Amino acid sequence: MLTNSNRNRVVLITGARTGIGREIGVVFARNGYRVVFSGRSIGDCSTTVKKLVAEGCQVSEVPIDLSDIANLEANVNRAIEVWGGLDILINNAAIIDPIARLKQIRAPELENSTIINFVAPTMLIKYCWDHLKTKKGKVLNVLSGAAINAIEGWTAYCSTKAALHMINQQTHVEGKSDYIKSIGISPGMVDTKMQGQIRQSGVNQVSKVKKEDLIACEVPAKFTLWCASEEANEFSGRMISLSDPDIHKRYIDWSENNIRK
Repeated sequence: MLTNSNRNRVVLITGARTGIGREIGVVFARNGYRVVFSGRSIGDCSTTVKKLVAEGCQVSEVPIDLSDIANLEANVNRAIEVWGGLDILINNAAIIDPIARLKQIRAPELENSTIINFVAPTMLIKYCWDHLKTKKGKVLNVLSGAAINAIEGWTAYCSTKAALHMINQQTHVEGKSDYIKSIGISPGMVDTKMQGQIRQSGVNQVSKVKKEDLIACEVPAKFTLWCASEEANEFSGRMISLSDPDIHKRYIDWSENNIRK
């Protein structure tokens, strides 16, 4: 059963060309949300958008290159102008590079990772703040267990995800007065292009996980739909995961009546 509460609610997703971001957009669109898909370049999400439009979904594409900080605000404004408002910002886009031990890391690569994984998502929240305030909206930050666990060879990824984990908490604390919620999502080891890079690197135990043992993108995408609902509001300021038995049960109970199959 699809509730009417999602109708006309607007979602902006970064990193929506492939993987978790794309699947989140598909799940939200098929469940009544208006979705702005954002990849790095124009056309990155066009195939997905055309397919969903043909299904009768309300979707659009506005590119946002997170490495282009100078034009970030203008690109975000273009995305918000599509439907004249914003209910949910989903900070999904991230890079795993550079995969390098601390003693080998180079400043330009670390700087690029910091901009894409931390600076840009933080500024996106800033640029969306007033729109989210108007709608009493929510920020969903796709994080990782790497945000709280050091992993060999992932100096850049672990540290930038840890920084975004703090921004998630900061958004919760400062968003209370403006009725803005912020939830961090740890999706687990999902079958994405990033996981392919990790396996190819051969660094640390994560690279040894077989492709067939990874989680399908649909799983964290549907979990994100629950995180967007009022049912998950109490978890604002936290990073949550389906690996938590209590959260898993609550999600399953909710999904049986609230997700279009």
